[in-house]
Amino acid sequence: MDLMDTAVVKGTLADGTEVLAVSVEAGTAPDAWRTLRAAHASTGLWPFLVDPRTPNILDKLPRPMQEKERHRGAAEIFAAAEFFATAETLATTDARGSAGKAPFPSPRADQVSSAVRATTIGLVPAEYGGVEVPGLLDWDGALGTSGIEHTAVLADWRRRFGAELMTLTGDRIELHVPRPPATPEGIKAVALEQTGYCPGVLFQSGGTLWSFQWE
Repeated sequence: MDLMDTAVVKGTLADGTEVLAVSVEAGTAPDAWRTLRAAHASTGLWPFLVDPRTPNILDKLPRPMQEKERHRGAAEIFAAAEFFATAETLATTDARGSAGKAPFPSPRADQVSSAVRATTIGLVPAEYGGVEVPGLLDWDGALGTSGIEHTAVLADWRRRFGAELMTLTGDRIELHVPRPPATPEGIKAVALEQTGYCPGVLFQSGGTLWSFQWE
């Protein structure tokens, strides 16, 4: 049976657009995500894994419209003083570790999405890559940062590295990144961006899975 044949409506966006979801067996979510991603050209829907715990972010729909201040773009966010204060502090702390220790960890070969046990995959009308989904859902998993600002950062990483939204839970964003930086200089530069974006970054810039968690 086609996965899309099992899709159900979970709620609506502020403009009335329906958000769908499909249920999958535990352990099959990453493969199902790839299948639904491949079908994007015909469905126009971007898939993302959600937290297997309940309630999850899809249970918060519909979300009310709220008046918001102007949102910053990626360049403005990366240039902000508080952004670099966070990144440079973490980089300096790491650099003062044991002799010979790299300032940022090397990617692990066994990196696996934290939502590998997910049994629900959300589906939202979005461009290929799904980077606007946090903005569409008005995601609030990182206090002080709007969903649209998350979209600005992810869109910049999509332009540079091909980043695609894979997981969106109550407190975590995970990206599949097919073209991560490959040089030591490039890895360090993007790692600074990542730690400024999220001090709780789990898997960093040298691998194809980038995972961020906020407290």
